[in-house]
Amino acid sequence: LSRTRIKLFPVGLLKLKKLKYLNLEYTQMVQHICGISGLWHLRVLRLFVSGFKEDPCVVGELRLLENLETLTITLGLVSVVKQFLGNEKLVKCTRVLRIENLTPRSSEISFGTCTMDSLRELYLDNSDISEIKLERRETSLSLFPNLSYVSLEICRGLRDLTLLIFAPNLTVLRVMSASELTEIISKDKYYEQQQSLVPFQKLKELRLDNNSMLKSINMSPLPFPCLQKIFVNNCSNLRKLPLDSTSVARGDLTIEAPIYWLESLDWEDEAAKDRFSPSFKGFWRDDIDGVGIFRVNEYMKKK
Repeated sequence: LSRTRIKLFPVGLLKLKKLKYLNLEYTQMVQHICGISGLWHLRVLRLFVSGFKEDPCVVGELRLLENLETLTITLGLVSVVKQFLGNEKLVKCTRVLRIENLTPRSSEISFGTCTMDSLRELYLDNSDISEIKLERRETSLSLFPNLSYVSLEICRGLRDLTLLIFAPNLTVLRVMSASELTEIISKDKYYEQQQSLVPFQKLKELRLDNNSMLKSINMSPLPFPCLQKIFVNNCSNLRKLPLDSTSVARGDLTIEAPIYWLESLDWEDEAAKDRFSPSFKGFWRDDIDGVGIFRVNEYMKKK
């Protein structure tokens, strides 16, 4: 039933008592899933980008699915998000989580009441989130052991993403239009949480776009053994990348950004500058008849 235009949850499905797999992803016209708790044998339930994201009954229905093993879901109401993240059973079986359209501005969300073992992808979109709190158990250093993809877009209020230090297998990080984000990893919160963890050891792609207040990715250079691409655009306050001459093994790293930004980067030292200048791929923007066109050219920074 995924990507269909159904408007109501099919009542006939409730008669399929032995149903084990149900895919309702991208059914944005469905407003509720009342009664789904009667499908006791469901093991896989896919609800990513479905229309009932503000249904206050959703957590109550899902927590009754005792055999559920895999869940993908989109949530869009603060109270529902808090209920969901506070339910250990649902948190542990969630593979993909999208949180969107949260208001008011004082919204807070908390991770860490239990390890999200199954989580692979996390999306935060078009929300007012004042803070992401970490309620970490002292015995667990990895809250998101299998999280590989994080996308944050049009989020207001957030000032850092320090929770990512607990995602050791993160491979892709995309942060776009986070208007108040000043740091990716906060120095103060890092030392509060866990000094021994080194973030981004599996990171392959970092994309930062239209984050006007962003000043820092990390407080000091990091090793990036897997990094392949950095993309930066419209991040005028970000003047330095967390790189030194040994951060990335010799390979095909690409640093794609506006030419003026690449030319004005601050470096840890001359060795770092010499090491990464060949990785630059500069671009500029031409406005033709009111339409912005990106022209991308290989660019070697002049020493």
